[in-house]
Amino acid sequence: MMKKQIFYIIAILCLFSCKKTQENISKTTISNELFIGKIWNGDVLISNLSFVNSIDSSCKLSTTFFDRSEKQIKEDDSKCALSKIKFDYDQLNSINKKIHIGKLSSGIELFIKNSSPISTNNADLSYQATLYIEKNKTLSDSIIVYQSFNYSEALTVKTKYYYIDKDNIYLLDIAEDESGASVEKWEQYKINTSGKTLLVKQKLFTKENNTVVQNNTNVWKGSYYFEATNKDNIKTIFNITINSLEDVMVNVTEDRTKNNYSNLKAEQIDNEKIKINYDESAGDMGIIYIEKTDNNYFISGSPIYFINPGNNEMPLQKTK
Repeated sequence: MMKKQIFYIIAILCLFSCKKTQENISKTTISNELFIGKIWNGDVLISNLSFVNSIDSSCKLSTTFFDRSEKQIKEDDSKCALSKIKFDYDQLNSINKKIHIGKLSSGIELFIKNSSPISTNNADLSYQATLYIEKNKTLSDSIIVYQSFNYSEALTVKTKYYYIDKDNIYLLDIAEDESGASVEKWEQYKINTSGKTLLVKQKLFTKENNTVVQNNTNVWKGSYYFEATNKDNIKTIFNITINSLEDVMVNVTEDRTKNNYSNLKAEQIDNEKIKINYDESAGDMGIIYIEKTDNNYFISGSPIYFINPGNNEMPLQKTK
């Protein structure tokens, strides 16, 4: 009897979660070097922040979930922005092989396949799919693009949706419960020429006083300070200011001689590391790397190794 009740609740939740019907879209070639098959690329609305921002207000229920009439359920579903999603994400639950979904330039190919969640937090039903990126037939990176967790006791469904547009990946995390549907997180990633996924933009949605607060995150923005003294007792100081990856300033003081480098750009190596070429005339001696591990930052590169041979990576202080 208990099993029947659980499956009944899950069935209700599945109806509530605004399931979509897949459009029959044929695969379109973008160019000789770059194409993404539209059958598996997700729904374009996931990339639209205006759509994402409309979800909380349009999907909030005005009455108790179980007290609604059939007419009220249809009205609630039709006004909810999630009902505009036409891609059928449920089809991902049953794929049993690696599916080729696209090809980028530089020998990069994209595949999608079911994967096992590391943690489901005791969900009654759980599904997950991962995007695998291969460069020259070798796996270069992967990222989870779809999840569906159903919790019958908590009357909650948590879902991650995706949309892939050429080298851009958009992810949307949704939570649905008795009060309606709400956004937890939205992210945009880009696949670089090395086949690595880089976080471009992220918005976190939290509830405070029934108000949705949206936060843009830029983990690199700030001021950084590093100093070290070599065996000849000559001190080198790096003062680095990052307004964005497109606007970087590096001030280097060596033996009381100060050089300022402005209007620089940083290259993102991966999600935790960036490269700054502050003096192109100096070759490798004009390049530094900043790496983030949890809340700690490190600086590396030939200039750092030159100060302390044998120790290429040194702690970097983020001052603000």
